[in-house]
Amino acid sequence: MVNLELYKIFITVAKEGNITKASEILNISQPAVTKHIKNLESQLNTILFSRIKGMQLTENGKKLYDIISNPMQVIQEAENSFLVNRNINFGTYPTMLSKVLSNCIAEFYENNQNSKITAVTEFYDNLVEKLLNGDLDIILVKKIAENLYNSSKIKYIKLGNTDFVVIANNKSNLRNKVIDINDLKGKIIYIPRGETSSSMEFVKILRSNNFKDEIKKIDSVTMLNIIEKHDCIGLVNKNYIKQEIEDGKVTVLNTKFKIPPTEFGIYVQRNNTSSDLNNFIKILKNEFKNLI
Repeated sequence: MVNLELYKIFITVAKEGNITKASEILNISQPAVTKHIKNLESQLNTILFSRIKGMQLTENGKKLYDIISNPMQVIQEAENSFLVNRNINFGTYPTMLSKVLSNCIAEFYENNQNSKITAVTEFYDNLVEKLLNGDLDIILVKKIAENLYNSSKIKYIKLGNTDFVVIANNKSNLRNKVIDINDLKGKIIYIPRGETSSSMEFVKILRSNNFKDEIKKIDSVTMLNIIEKHDCIGLVNKNYIKQEIEDGKVTVLNTKFKIPPTEFGIYVQRNNTSSDLNNFIKILKNEFKNLI
């Protein structure tokens, strides 16, 4: 039986002349691309690429490319013609969608008019459950412990690390100080509802200094609304508050204590290899490339 996926990978590597670029386009690992090329060479009993300088086609590689490049394009076009209403079910946090990802979705629609992204915004645990059940194709969340999902069905792609910062409103008496943990005594302290390595470390610092009743879990949108109007403290993803800082609604406090960043990325169903999903993943990678 002919394995069209091997030929698709061959065509992509031939066009790019580079394993790394091909792996990004195909959204599979570099070792996987190399393995598939070797499998095709073994299947055809010939060497398709010279690996001395990049991935240059051999004479037999050029012959194969000339034979299959047009048919593979026809097959792709035929597939696209039947997938008029393609749909990507995408999940993330409410704040991430409204403040960070709207541009990514708009860019996707510019070049994928026949596709639709259905966005689901829920809290962390619900998103993970829906991905595992197959209700979602892709989610963007903090890094999940590997024992919480089946890695043979779900693939993780790191997008970067995000900093969490301590904030207050612009009338706070702490705004022009370098504060230590004791400066927060007597204030309500809000942390994100979904636990991250950053929030857990912050809570650890607070509790080691006898904070307990002051700590409240809340979603980030509500947290920002409260902090803009009241003298309280919040821990929030720095990427969420760019506009609020520019508008003078909140201020980032300078702290003597350090809060580690939180790693985040996307999780996708391994058996979903649609070109539209791969295109969306490329856009997400490009959006967050400076955070890695």
